[in-house]
Amino acid sequence: MTDKPSRNEEEFFAKRDAEILKARREAAARASKDEERRSHHMKCPKCGANLVTEEYHGIQVDRCHECLGVWFDAGEAESLLKKEATGLGGILASLVRGVKAG
Repeated sequence: MTDKPSRNEEEFFAKRDAEILKARREAAARASKDEERRSHHMKCPKCGANLVTEEYHGIQVDRCHECLGVWFDAGEAESLLKKEATGLGGILASLVRGVKAG
């Protein structure tokens, strides 16, 4: 009986170790990406302060009390435009038209 592993055994274990290492790296990358995403959740994109969700005409907007910024999630600005025909709605409508044209 030989103590030396065969070539097939060495290849098998090398392949298995490589697969385990790859899976661990992928899991670490996913965890890092998730942590990065969570660290920015409900933070002001301008100043980094915490955002507070407020309701305005039945639409939830995110407001920063540090820099006074107002941030919309997807579709919120358009929903607000539909509810406001004059005043701020006209300004927002111009802004959204300008963004869509660009």
